[in-house]
Amino acid sequence: MAEAAGKMDISRVLNNTFGVITRHPAIYLGLSFLIIGIPNALLQTAEGNFTTGSNGFNISTSYSSQGLSFFVLMLLSILLQATLIVATLNDLGGKPLSLGECIATALKKLLPLIGLGIVMGLGIGFGLLFLIIPGVILYLMWIVATPVMMAEDRGIIDSLKRSAQLTSGSKRLIFVLLLIFVVITTVFGLLVAFVGSLSTPLLVLVTLAINTINGALQAAGVASIYVDLRTAREGTDSSALAEIFA
Repeated sequence: MAEAAGKMDISRVLNNTFGVITRHPAIYLGLSFLIIGIPNALLQTAEGNFTTGSNGFNISTSYSSQGLSFFVLMLLSILLQATLIVATLNDLGGKPLSLGECIATALKKLLPLIGLGIVMGLGIGFGLLFLIIPGVILYLMWIVATPVMMAEDRGIIDSLKRSAQLTSGSKRLIFVLLLIFVVITTVFGLLVAFVGSLSTPLLVLVTLAINTINGALQAAGVASIYVDLRTAREGTDSSALAEIFA
């Protein structure tokens, strides 16, 4: 049943996020390592040098290759997020996970997802230019647009509208949840800064680990927010969401 307030439950989202990752570490962390961790490391190695010193580390890149690197990483991030969103919806719906099916489902929506990512990036980017706050509001409104597109088979504009509808009344809670994730990633960042002052090999390994964990957390977290919002607002059973990919 839907909660009376129709709002997201932070503790439940956190439990679901870390729950799916710990139940399927090979899929979430392994896939994130392959799709995000290694490509990031390869691009950083090809375009610049890891350097260590008193200020931690720095990655210097050539301007001519930054655009290509950004595009490649964007495609890989979209593919990872879509795949793990399908996996999360299936897991929370009580279905066994098949990595091949999750990837195949994500690939079917890759072009619309790219379009969605571009529209969201432009909207949030312009919003950030206007005193930052409008961009933050748009980000909170559209945070579940990707799982909406995957689970409800909607177009770009409908996915954004649907996301705004689901997040209405829960933006503050979502913001608090994002702050929690920021604290987690900040701790990892401090670890990188510390390790970076010790040795380059350790820095590379820790950077790989951080990229991998962040990729898994982002995808599982967004999907868990979506499931919780639908449960709270509409009383939708997560098993019904998983049946979409059956």
